[in-house]
Amino acid sequence: MSKHKTLHAPDISCQHCAMTIKRELASVSGLASVSVDVPNKTVVLEYDDEQTLQRAVALLEEIGYPAAPADDHS
Repeated sequence: MSKHKTLHAPDISCQHCAMTIKRELASVSGLASVSVDVPNKTVVLEYDDEQTLQRAVALLEEIGYPAAPADDHS
């Protein structure tokens, strides 16, 4: 069963950021979907397990978009 997590990534500023995030996270096995909300600076992940989530969060930091769980969703 898939899980969902909303992450706040304050360095998201434009559609180019969103495209970069989606392109880079496409390489993470176990991620079913990635959506980026530029105005709210959030990334919503649909994933299989906690290891997948940890790999995605680590990759976000590596590519310059450090992210933490958003307060309103998890």
